[in-house]
Amino acid sequence: IVLKARDPALNRVVALKILPPALAANSLARARFVREARAAAAVVHDHVVPIFAVDEYAGLPFIVMQFVQGRPLSERIRDSGALRLEEVLRIGAQTAAGLAAAHAQGLIHRDVKPGNILLENSIERVKLTDFGLARAVDDAGLTRTGELAGTPEFMAPEQANNETVDHRADLFSLGCVLYAMATGCSPFQGGSLVAVLRKVCDTEPPPAHEVNPAVPRWLSDIIARLMAKFPAARFQSAREIGD
Repeated sequence: IVLKARDPALNRVVALKILPPALAANSLARARFVREARAAAAVVHDHVVPIFAVDEYAGLPFIVMQFVQGRPLSERIRDSGALRLEEVLRIGAQTAAGLAAAHAQGLIHRDVKPGNILLENSIERVKLTDFGLARAVDDAGLTRTGELAGTPEFMAPEQANNETVDHRADLFSLGCVLYAMATGCSPFQGGSLVAVLRKVCDTEPPPAHEVNPAVPRWLSDIIARLMAKFPAARFQSAREIGD
């Protein structure tokens, strides 16, 4: 549950993310919520939403974070369709920079998608949010066998197959986001969850420059490499993508 609030001590507007009561009673959910706060608070970067505090009230843990005045990238794509090349490059580079900062802390976002990329004010500066699915790379203690976490249309094949993932899963998702910005539609679509997951794992979407002729071939090639089925075939770091 996300609320807009005012911090009376500092007299500023903030966002509160509160764990719903039904989940707060679950020890695993509470542990994951704390993990989100710690993961996000460890990343200090211009393109990541900062965490101000973690607290609890009446048995409900909550996170205090920056209130971002703006809208998510998903709304921008929904309203405008394919973005101009300059916008794709700017938003893509800023998102990559935020991911690079998270990866440098040993964190994987695991749910990079347009809905988790906030565009701040009229300048539309990127703020990456929702590390609710983030894990420390070396932490498997909160993962349950058979659990699927993430958004299927933007999920890496290894994540869809419930295999071990590393930071390169975020790079696949970033490729999907770039594809959506460049073409106005997500690369993997289907009538059901299973259909989408099959496409993620088994099919190649049409190249971005074929869907939208305004996309230059070099950008289409970058997007295709990011969406390679095998992690070793992708770019190997978010910093490299930003550069």
